[in-house]
Amino acid sequence: MKNRVEQLDGLRGIFAVLVIAHHHNAFKESILYNNFFVINASLFVDFFFVLSGFVIALNYVDRIQTTGDFLTFLKKRFIRLYPLLFYTEVVFVIANLLGEKSAFKNVGGMGLGYYLYTSLDALTFMGSSTVFGGWISNNYPSWSISAEMISYVVFGLVVLALPRLKYPAFALIGLLSAIFIYSRGEYLLAYDYGYVRGLLCFSLGIFTHRLLREKTYQLSAFEIPFLLFLILAMYLVHLWDLNLWKLAFPFIFSIGIVIFASSSGVVTQMLSSKPFQYLGKISYSIYLNHAIVLIFVNIVLFRLLKSPENEGMFAVSLLSSIALTIFYSHFTYEFVEKRVGKFLRDKWR
Repeated sequence: MKNRVEQLDGLRGIFAVLVIAHHHNAFKESILYNNFFVINASLFVDFFFVLSGFVIALNYVDRIQTTGDFLTFLKKRFIRLYPLLFYTEVVFVIANLLGEKSAFKNVGGMGLGYYLYTSLDALTFMGSSTVFGGWISNNYPSWSISAEMISYVVFGLVVLALPRLKYPAFALIGLLSAIFIYSRGEYLLAYDYGYVRGLLCFSLGIFTHRLLREKTYQLSAFEIPFLLFLILAMYLVHLWDLNLWKLAFPFIFSIGIVIFASSSGVVTQMLSSKPFQYLGKISYSIYLNHAIVLIFVNIVLFRLLKSPENEGMFAVSLLSSIALTIFYSHFTYEFVEKRVGKFLRDKWR
């Protein structure tokens, strides 16, 4: 199998845009938000975790054999994640500190201490844990980057320390994570124990890779049925308020990765096209940039321009936010992700 599956990058780009729609929730009664699909679009973060486990296993499951390999792996992962995480956190702190009544404040009545403390939580990759407390980060989607980094550390340690028992170890980690989530009675863990949710999904991604490494499939006929099944599952958990049944979605996303990694159908061809590939390429920037853009667009439209609060303007707000996030993310991808990343790689050789 190639070390990159293009159609999965395209799917990641689409799901990143759908997360924007989920966080476009300032007007919760709008039909653009108040529907089963958008309300549950936060589940697509689990797709990112499962896909990450798949991609990391694809590239590293047999390559971490020494302590040096482990440290090199973590260095590469740090360089990939940290420049944009740091940049977006600084942008949020500056926006929040424009003034006590700044419209950019996403938590009212808090001072410099709060913003610096939450930044420490985010920038030490602890934003999905209770090490510093279950803080809501300034850039609230960034909790998942903490869960991602913790998954990388666990992955590297398991592969290094238990090379012959790594798959039983990952199975145990996944099982214990699922049991913990069930015991909490809440699937959508984020700022407190979100790393547990990340480990469950990441472990499934590892087994997804193992399945595809051992056998070749041709599953083009299942593309559209899978997407319909995914939408139906989202509808049912919403209709019947089946919170813990959301534990099924990491498994559903794992099945989806198997299908699209083994497909050449019409959906795969669309996902492999240049526009969707570009969305996938800048999806990390889209994910970490979209919160500040959503706040900015709503301030301009509804506070400065005093636009009417109706469905038409909500649609303008959403579409403008998506377009501006993609535009802005082009530049953060080029100048923060790529250039700062290259600078750090050159310095840390």
